[in-house]
Formats: sequence, structure tokens, C-alpha cells
Amino acid sequence: MERKELIKQWYISYFPKVASFIAKRGGTLDDARDIFQEGLIVLYEKRNTAFHTNEEAYLFGVCKNLWFKHSTDQARFQNATIDPGEEPEPTVAENRLLQLLDSAGKKCMQLLQRFYYDNEKTETIREEFGFSTNHSTAVQKYKCLEKVRETVKQNSLSYESFFE
Repeated sequence: MERKELIKQWYISYFPKVASFIAKRGGTLDDARDIFQEGLIVLYEKRNTAFHTNEEAYLFGVCKNLWFKHSTDQARFQNATIDPGEEPEPTVAENRLLQLLDSAGKKCMQLLQRFYYDNEKTETIREEFGFSTNHSTAVQKYKCLEKVRETVKQNSLSYESFFE
């Protein structure tokens, strides 16, 4: 089979699966095309040697690995733009939210941070804060949330108040 026809056949047969895989993981159609073309080069070069495997599985595996590498490189690049020792300055909306949470008290703010930001388990939080049971920990979390809600009501704040 002629090279041009072979590549066309691969596109028709295998590209939709690769494009679907990449789209489900946040990639664009252009990303899928780039990754697929790189995969085709690898497949075509490998095909010219002793190649005894399923072409579709091989191509999909190559594209999958290329996508994971691409995603990792993108994440590394985005993280490199912020100095690790330097926290980005909070926006006005974030400052409002932090002030609101701070109005509930330092202990409440720490408790809510452990639950919602750090995703710690109730048992860990109970031990750290010295609560007697998991239930009393959950009750304290509820009381902290109620303090925040009450402040929101008193100040007539709305959802939109936290956006610029």
C-alpha cells in the first residue's frame, strides 16, 4: 500500500479514538492532531522495522504516552511561572472572603481550612484540635460555618459580593 493511502487509512480508522481520549482529558482538537501526527511518525518508523503487533493498539499507546508527557510538561511550565517561595497576592474578592472567614475566629478558620482546603479526615482534625468525638468535631465545623453565614446575613452580602 502506498504511504499516502496508508496514512489516510490510519487517520480515518484511529484518529477518532485518540481525539476522544485527549478531549476527555482537557485537550483541544489541535492538541489531538499534533499528538496523533507525532504518533503516526513513530508508528510509521516502527512499521518499517520488524513490527509484529496490533497497529491500532501500538499507535494509541504511543499517543496516550505523548499526551501524558505533553500534559505534564504543560503543568510544569505553568508552575514554573510562579516563584515557589512567592505566594501570589490575593485579589480583592479573596481578601473579602478571608476577612469573612477571619471574622469567625482563628480557630474556626483553621478548622474550616483543615476540612475544606487540606481535605483532612475528621479523625485527624479531632485529634489535632482535641475534640472528644468525631461527632463533636462535625458539630464544631457546623458552628463555624454558621458564624460565617450569620456574618454574611448581617452584612447583607450576596454571592456576587465576592467577585470583582
